[in-house]
Amino acid sequence: MLRVTIFQGGGQLMFTIGKTAVRNCSGLTRRDMLTVGGLGIAGLTLADWFRTKAAASPGAGSRDVSVIFLWLDGGPSHFETFDPKPDTPDTIRGPYGPIQTNVPGMQICELLPRLSRHMDKCVLVRSMSHNIDAHSPIPMLTGFPGETTSYGAVISRIQGYRGNMPPYVHIGSRLGVGGGRLGAPFFPVEIADPTGNRAALPQFQLSADMQADRFSQRRELLTAVDRFRQTAHANEAIERMDQNYQRAVDMLTSTQVRDAFDLARENEALRDRYGANLFGQSCLLARRLVQAGSRFVQIKWYDGPAWDAWDVHGADLGGMVRMEQHLCPRLDQGLTALLTDLQERRMLQNTLIVAGGEFGRTPRVNRFGARDHFPYCFTYLLAGGGLEGGRIVGASDATGSRPAHTPVGPAQFAASLYRLVGIDTTDARMRPFLREALPVQEIVG
Repeated sequence: MLRVTIFQGGGQLMFTIGKTAVRNCSGLTRRDMLTVGGLGIAGLTLADWFRTKAAASPGAGSRDVSVIFLWLDGGPSHFETFDPKPDTPDTIRGPYGPIQTNVPGMQICELLPRLSRHMDKCVLVRSMSHNIDAHSPIPMLTGFPGETTSYGAVISRIQGYRGNMPPYVHIGSRLGVGGGRLGAPFFPVEIADPTGNRAALPQFQLSADMQADRFSQRRELLTAVDRFRQTAHANEAIERMDQNYQRAVDMLTSTQVRDAFDLARENEALRDRYGANLFGQSCLLARRLVQAGSRFVQIKWYDGPAWDAWDVHGADLGGMVRMEQHLCPRLDQGLTALLTDLQERRMLQNTLIVAGGEFGRTPRVNRFGARDHFPYCFTYLLAGGGLEGGRIVGASDATGSRPAHTPVGPAQFAASLYRLVGIDTTDARMRPFLREALPVQEIVG
């Protein structure tokens, strides 16, 4: 067990940390943990974080939509998920067939039977495309190659925070995108394992050597000092500083924040509905965080017995049988539970779900009976967020090799996502993150 220390007002505030190791086909091992992303680095304090947040203003328009982004790390096959090709040779269509959904004329792979009954809530973008075939989350989580400022950071910057909740949370091992050019205040709070390895759940807490009464005494002392400073130098800047400090203290001592991260508060029946696995429980935690006020919750799928996620090459890596036995069943259960839970709580209209990875998989099955990297055509799923469901945007060609029409690149997808959450994409502050990209009208409506 490790800890991250934040120095605030002379006292040390700590967050508990868990750790995990994961791999993908690049052979990389990452040991990551629950951190307060960037906070405490180079002397940055929570008060600094809120001071920066205070400069953010809500986006234009009346929409105020949260996002749960399901990052299917490794690159899910569009053939074995949302774009089956039943009329092609078996070397292309693979071993699985299509299944009819509750939307007439819309088929998905038979490995997703639960989701097939909820496609009236979903939009399938079957014409996603770019040209980067390496495992990199950057294009699809930022909009551009070489950019490291993620959607969550930009949304936090433009729309600010709700109450005491951190606006941007990442669940899973680190992805390499975060605050980017916006800096440390806009990095996410990172949680490696929401289940706490089946033990204590991660939550914000004071360190063992900083008891609550001692913390309160220091807080009262600082308040008294600040009052004196206000009297001696009464001005608006000092008042704003006090407000930012107060908000930082409120976040660290708020039962709302601690409770939102505590999955033990959910009943066992609901936890079982999401699935007794890391992805399912991460989806449940994301719902709790959005309900409490977080704006952007990003889940990285990394729960696997050997290799990381959806990277189904075959041979020494997981092959097609992994899709059938491990990947698709957990996606099917967790995403279906999330859709149902949000709808039952009347939250789906104001919560946008996005599911996809860095690319798709090759149209032709390889010699190991599996599929390799393929960025030239793949599918993303969107649901909720005020979208009209039961639709397909774009299409792949007959073999799933290239977009047949309405190609959607990472930049156009980014502009569409920002528009869907209520951000004015013509706002000058958005130019560094969108450049000349425009939303795809078929997506945003």
